[in-house]
Amino acid sequence: MAASPITAGKFRLERAEEGVLTLRWAESSHVTVEDVWALVDSMQPLSARDCSLMLVDLNSMVTLTRQAFNLLAGLRDVPIVAAVGRSPVEKVLITHFQAVHRPSYLIEYFEDRDEALAWLHQQPIAHLALRA
Repeated sequence: MAASPITAGKFRLERAEEGVLTLRWAESSHVTVEDVWALVDSMQPLSARDCSLMLVDLNSMVTLTRQAFNLLAGLRDVPIVAAVGRSPVEKVLITHFQAVHRPSYLIEYFEDRDEALAWLHQQPIAHLALRA
């Protein structure tokens, strides 16, 4: 059974029925370190039992501050992230994040949600993360 979604500030977070933690940023967000701290706090009850695969809908995200990138790069509760975007800006954000901030987890960019979910479920750790 899926947990109740958490909506805080610029995002909505929930555990989907397929066991994936889903994050949807507010449309055209400018994400700050405060937004990421709110996300970290919101993730605690949803990922307390195990590490979670995460599907992130960037939703036409515009920018992230350097501090937001740094905090996101250090997340430990998420082993694999599939980021879904539809604009060149979002692709550049993810490419920059991977190259410069070197997150502690695997992250890939997709333009299609179904493709992103399929990729998540094909990862070797997927069977461990989806055990809940």
